[in-house]
Amino acid sequence: MRRILDIAFTQLLVQLSERGTWITSFVVPVFVAVMIGIFSSTTTIQTQRIDVLHGGDPLALQFVALLRQEGAKKTVNVQLFEVCDLSAPQTNGTFCQLEGLERAESVEAFMSQRLESRLTSGAITLPSDFSAALNNGQKVNIELRVPSGVPQQFIQTVQGYTNAVIARLGGAVAAAQAIKTAVSGDQAFYERVYAQMLAKWETDPIEIREATNTVGGQLPGTGFGHSIPGIGSMFVLFSATALAQLFATERRNNTLQRLISTPVPRSHILAGKLIGQFLLCLLTFGVMIAVGTLIGVSWGDPLGIAAVVVFFTLCATALGLATAAVARTANQAATLGFLIPMIMAPLGGAWWTLDITPQFMQVLGHVVSPIAWSQDAFTKLIYYNAGFAEIVPNLLILLLFTAVFFGFGVWRFRLE
Repeated sequence: MRRILDIAFTQLLVQLSERGTWITSFVVPVFVAVMIGIFSSTTTIQTQRIDVLHGGDPLALQFVALLRQEGAKKTVNVQLFEVCDLSAPQTNGTFCQLEGLERAESVEAFMSQRLESRLTSGAITLPSDFSAALNNGQKVNIELRVPSGVPQQFIQTVQGYTNAVIARLGGAVAAAQAIKTAVSGDQAFYERVYAQMLAKWETDPIEIREATNTVGGQLPGTGFGHSIPGIGSMFVLFSATALAQLFATERRNNTLQRLISTPVPRSHILAGKLIGQFLLCLLTFGVMIAVGTLIGVSWGDPLGIAAVVVFFTLCATALGLATAAVARTANQAATLGFLIPMIMAPLGGAWWTLDITPQFMQVLGHVVSPIAWSQDAFTKLIYYNAGFAEIVPNLLILLLFTAVFFGFGVWRFRLE
């Protein structure tokens, strides 16, 4: 063990003695992360438009009213969305921009045109039998269309609020129907009970209090809370994949051959090299965490942050070994050491949050880039105040990546 640590610390000290290491592992990552953090901190939420088309029946009108109530809720002091009732244009404000509705061929065509021009972020169409279906306790199929490029997070938000409105309407109807049955079908009594039930539901039974856990109440995927760990992860990959260049250079200078000729077992030599690179990567991430703390990032659970840093650094070091197993020359090592981080970083959400990318890009990022899993864990900890237990799945996936990279590296790597 002593020989392994000697090799590890010798390698670490040699790299830290070079000016280039300080620039690429500490100065540049901090500069890039701070710049991106500053620019992304200015990101603001804008109130979106949601068009609704219906048949004008009573429960459809109640649906619009309740959905407007949901849309009036605010995130970071900005209204979530404005409901634009295309079936009753006189009830809308100027924000909906419905000036061309009267000249349109049809309301349906006008709605489609607004979607294509991205004037609206979503279009909801209620079925013609909306009231009848609810009154009869039947399943209601609501169509929600969105233009391409709308963040998945916003789509899920609208779907959630739509379902909440249906639940509130359906709950009032179901309660009134049950009481109507109990009193032998008295329709007048049913209508009175229904009105009372709906009045109860008019007051949202669920109170949502927004809480942010990062600098200035930034939204997830923005600000230093995203840029510091994201850019830190990317430059940790740069440091880790530099292991391939290190081996190639030592082979060319016969340094590695002289080390192999000593009585030190080759497994100890490899372990020492890996630990040395792991420590350098850990220092890089540690500096980024320290800078983020000075800037004011609220990291959340310290144990969770430490675990993500260590597990990702292990994964990156294993990737460095896999890279060294493939690259046999310094030029190959330099090329792979540049391409791998530059591909994995954007795919994994280091530069921007994956929520703004198409669904297939989000899936691809999680398949090929461990950064996607570390960023998800950081987001949970920083923006949602998650505990250690909630990031365990992310840590297990990082361990799986580590095992794959390390297994491939050990299988293919040769010191000579």
